[in-house]
Amino acid sequence: MIDVALRLLAFELTEYINAQPNPVPGAGVRLFNISNLADNNAGNDAGTNDHLLISLVNIEEESAYKNLPNTTKLANGTVRYANAPVYLNLYVLFACNFDQHYENALRYLSHCIRFFQGKRVFNLSNTPGFIPPAESSPDVQDMHLILDLYTMTFEQINHLWGSLGGRQLPFAMYKARLVKITDRRTIGSGPVIEEIGITDKVLDPT
Repeated sequence: MIDVALRLLAFELTEYINAQPNPVPGAGVRLFNISNLADNNAGNDAGTNDHLLISLVNIEEESAYKNLPNTTKLANGTVRYANAPVYLNLYVLFACNFDQHYENALRYLSHCIRFFQGKRVFNLSNTPGFIPPAESSPDVQDMHLILDLYTMTFEQINHLWGSLGGRQLPFAMYKARLVKITDRRTIGSGPVIEEIGITDKVLDPT
């Protein structure tokens, strides 16, 4: 699900940029790459030059959904027990890798921020043309992403780029909510408990 979420965002960004008139003067049509920025900073990914890179830098569990019920009532009247799904927030970094064209990097970054200002909610129904990989989880049909711009302090920025190799690029961080992860594994089943009876027991005084 995480990979599908990032692929969907990359697909939508690419469609948006390609639809802009002269998105980057003299650069032609560019693609957005899902890439490990640590590899890029180490010089291990030369194919990411002159691209806007999308990288996952953190995951957190959404605490508001932590205590969901773990039971489902089936049509035959029985109850299915399964661990509740995990709902994740993804911290996604959009970084412009234009070593020789800094103004182009800023232009791409502006397009990225403008795109997410105009569209914050993403799912399969409002993303025509995107086809999830065949091996995707069935939960992909229920995928519903909400993107918010995430502002970092200078100290956080310093730690972030230090962990990624130290070479800072023009970037924007977004918090993508919510990615549902579930194994759909049944851990038990049984009849519905419809009433609880209390039996009074009279103690023999003797």
